[in-house]
Amino acid sequence: MFDPVCHYRQHTAVTQPGRFAAALDALPDDVDGLIGAVQNLLIHYQTDKAKLSPEIIAARSAEVDLRWTETMLARLIQLQDGNLLYPREPVKRLLCTCRDFAVLLCAFMRHKQISARVRYGFAHDQYKPERPMHDHVLVEYWDGQQWRYAESRLHVLPEPLLDIEQTNFPHELFFSGGEIWRQIRTGSLRERAFSGYHFDDDYGQWTVRNLFLLDMTSLCDYEPLMWDAWGVLLEEKPGARVTHADQLALLDSLAQRDPCDASDCEALRNALLACPELCCQQDVHSFSPVKGAYRVNLHKNREEPCVI
Repeated sequence: MFDPVCHYRQHTAVTQPGRFAAALDALPDDVDGLIGAVQNLLIHYQTDKAKLSPEIIAARSAEVDLRWTETMLARLIQLQDGNLLYPREPVKRLLCTCRDFAVLLCAFMRHKQISARVRYGFAHDQYKPERPMHDHVLVEYWDGQQWRYAESRLHVLPEPLLDIEQTNFPHELFFSGGEIWRQIRTGSLRERAFSGYHFDDDYGQWTVRNLFLLDMTSLCDYEPLMWDAWGVLLEEKPGARVTHADQLALLDSLAQRDPCDASDCEALRNALLACPELCCQQDVHSFSPVKGAYRVNLHKNREEPCVI
């Protein structure tokens, strides 16, 4: 039987530290300590841009596409050689997104034999309920008894949230892609609430479907960039309502599965891996806000330009 606690203790190709594994030995063994280490190493290229000069951001913005933990660690050591725990000025930190905060924390946890996985979904901007929902990524880890959320950005937000426990992040502040899909399909939430500044139901439904696929793909052992695409994500017009009956039925069924339940998690993984149009396989197309369009062969870790 599939054992998620054992399975998610193992590295994926994305979280594998490779030749830098020994550098992670000196990291703390506890989740709080690992979160602190991540906060010292990374800086969000948009949310934290006030801490860096526009020239630095322009020159180094391609760091948000580094994708692999091993590549991120290589760049971090280029920026400042030595122990990863040594304090870093903002300019010595890696430019990244919330996805990279989660991936690096997940990699550190797995190195310390803590079961962890990267989860994709939605949260209110800066976790303020009066602000709009946007896509977000954090870590879910096994504390020995249950799966909990860990949020590595709470204390480094422009408006730090120091009264919320970062190692037991409230479920009412982050919603996985599957949770939101289920709620928009039942009418509990409005689709357009997830469309950003498009204010459009179709765009909102399309966005939620995409985040749901990213989340399931992460559960199936590939932690994508926020702008990765494959299968139906390439075939459909951006922002177009998902209307294919078979796809809707499958997504509705998968959204009922609870990844915290071993049998449900196994069923979700098996169903996605058996669906070629939804499952991420060998090649991923990336539509980066920095690098533009390119293709990545996941098995060869090789990038190629992509003609659109």
